[in-house]
Amino acid sequence: MRKNVTVALLLATFLAAIEGTVVSVATPVIASELNGAALVSWVFAAFLLFTAVSTPIYGKVADLFGRKRVLLFGIGLFTLASLLCGLATSMEQLIIFRALQGLGAGAVLPISMTIIGDLYKYEERGKIQGILSAVWGVSGVLGPVIGGFLVETLSWRYVFLLNVPFALLSFIMIIVFYKETVTETTERIDVKGALLFAFGTTAFLYGLITFSETNVWTPSIIVSAVFSVVLLTSFFLSERRAKTPLLPLDLLKQPIIASINGAVFFAAWVLVSMSAYIPIWAQAVLGKSATEAGFMLMPLSVAWTFTSIIGGRTLGAASPRRRAVTGMSLLLIGTIILTLLTQSSPDLFVYLAVAIIGVGFGLSQPMFIVVLQTVVSYRQRGTATAANSFLSTVGQTLGVAVFGAVFNFIVLSGFRDEPGLSGVSLESFFNRSMTEALNATVRLQGEQLIATGLNTVFIGAALAAFIALLIALRLPVSPPEPSRDN
Repeated sequence: MRKNVTVALLLATFLAAIEGTVVSVATPVIASELNGAALVSWVFAAFLLFTAVSTPIYGKVADLFGRKRVLLFGIGLFTLASLLCGLATSMEQLIIFRALQGLGAGAVLPISMTIIGDLYKYEERGKIQGILSAVWGVSGVLGPVIGGFLVETLSWRYVFLLNVPFALLSFIMIIVFYKETVTETTERIDVKGALLFAFGTTAFLYGLITFSETNVWTPSIIVSAVFSVVLLTSFFLSERRAKTPLLPLDLLKQPIIASINGAVFFAAWVLVSMSAYIPIWAQAVLGKSATEAGFMLMPLSVAWTFTSIIGGRTLGAASPRRRAVTGMSLLLIGTIILTLLTQSSPDLFVYLAVAIIGVGFGLSQPMFIVVLQTVVSYRQRGTATAANSFLSTVGQTLGVAVFGAVFNFIVLSGFRDEPGLSGVSLESFFNRSMTEALNATVRLQGEQLIATGLNTVFIGAALAAFIALLIALRLPVSPPEPSRDN
């Protein structure tokens, strides 16, 4: 039973994880066919936003009423939304259906990790969580390949439709093989807290994502900021009085849990700096094609995958603090290498830095989840796992917004103020043929300016890695004592 359930969980996780990378390849074709280039960023933002908002709610529901029903609901919604995405006839429809996909993924990812924690003891969790973490690495490698193949040979619609049969297989396997005993409870979901959290977080993330695109404080962003402050403040005040809080603050303030969540939050900034800005460095500074830029990110996925598997199998060989400190130190080393890059730096330095960061993530991420699920009780495991996933997503969103604002300010103001770059668009440096058509002096000026903006982003990523390292030093030296009902 346990093996079959694990296979079903890995399959569901793979489908949700690969969705981001496989869709990225298809977006230019989608934007062209649906006449929605101006809305293309929301194809990603809608998925990310609704995944983040729903994750903690699903975690609490799973703790109160059982994992199976929540996971089946998530897979079912993800499957239906994938079908609708493949049938969309306008960009507006696609964005709505992507939001539904995000709502489904918000249950699939954390609840799968929670069930793994239920099925395996501490000594075994490292191995399985390592494999589960490796699924993310594999998806990063296969996503662009699968997406490119489907777009070139069939249609962009199959990027979404391909999910349907595999998601249904996972759905059926969980129904048949996963046996769960749910203890009846009189506790109820904190509906008020859930609504305040959902709307407050939505306003917060909407404002962040929009600001990262425009870099201007528009009225809608200001309204979103005000609403998010009011609603999230009301949420935290409500949680202190609720009998069954959505996010138990006492749980999240426990030293080990707070340290893990803090390290994951800042490590997410490093991750997004890689995925978003290494391709820009490759294309706009080094003049490489989109395919070559994708290859520069591949060491991250490959190193993460293999290190997750090996690290998960050797979880007991090192203390949580040593493993976390090693992982965060590698993140810091990799980002420092990136801050030292220049236009004349060999490509090898980029590959080396990205691989080192991948090893750091592979060593630390499975360990974080295993320790987190060990120190909490069965009735709190879903909430704790979901909160951790939520903080990782918010960390990536914050990273995109902050790094995007910094990069845009440096580069766009430079393009405006430099006499030789007046009238030249930033986008022209993302297309090799357009770049080659520019005057050599103008091209050099633009590349230097973009390199300066990216170096600043990488300095920010190094700072985030350093903070994550300091937080990791607070983890215990010895393996944690399991909760009594763990």
